[in-house]
Amino acid sequence: MSGKVRPLNRDRLSVLIAMLLLGNVLFRFIELPEHVWELRPLGSPLDIRVTGEWLLIAVMVGLVCTGTNLVMHDYPLFESAGGRPIYIAWILPGLLTGIIAYLLARPTSWPLWIAGLLFSGVAISHVVAAEYAAFSPRNPGYPKARLALNVLAYLLGFALFAVIYHSRMRSLVTATLSLLTAFLLALDLLSVADVPFRRVLLFAAVVALLVGESTWAINYWQVSAWVGGLVLLLIFYSVVNVAHQYLLERLNLEVVAEILIVAAIVLVITFIKGR
Repeated sequence: MSGKVRPLNRDRLSVLIAMLLLGNVLFRFIELPEHVWELRPLGSPLDIRVTGEWLLIAVMVGLVCTGTNLVMHDYPLFESAGGRPIYIAWILPGLLTGIIAYLLARPTSWPLWIAGLLFSGVAISHVVAAEYAAFSPRNPGYPKARLALNVLAYLLGFALFAVIYHSRMRSLVTATLSLLTAFLLALDLLSVADVPFRRVLLFAAVVALLVGESTWAINYWQVSAWVGGLVLLLIFYSVVNVAHQYLLERLNLEVVAEILIVAAIVLVITFIKGR
């Protein structure tokens, strides 16, 4: 493959963004009925409520994953571009679209909603473009695109963990949601390592399990949503970086010390703000 990569198909990307914006606008004016399922997991009652808001999120995430898939298949020499499965490129656009759809569904003023809608179009288009640029390490734009996606992964982790903690639902629900969030983000972050993908799956599952178990304990800590989200992000950051360095065969005392120092600084700030 040559160093020159075919430019991103802007027509496909424009159609994707237009569909996402149209979907958010339509759901702003359409109210769907709520459905409730009564379950009894572990012997205690649990109500699962499916509202129009969650349907909006599911539809928007499905659209962006489908659109991202079409954009990525336009990559030259697609089959030999790299060892990462293409569905890994759906993760960050999908999670970003989901959190934006969730926020846009909140009651707010029209000017703020319109600004948020326009921001969502710009943000999602840039993320899909970054996924295209970071699809293969042989792409000249790979380093910058991958760095931007890594930063976005941690920002999304904080936002999603904070929203999950803020819900104050049962630990069975919040721990499961945190586990799924951590698993998806860990898949994206760890899949850049040049190792068999089955190892990436295994380590992502371990990261997710640790974050999910931590959520059970943190739910007993009566703090603000941003503090709870920050603590979960700290746990996720520490574990995923240790796993990443291990996969790269670079794990040593210096690396562990660096991760622990960063974790300690954030933990101190969290305790101070959590008082």
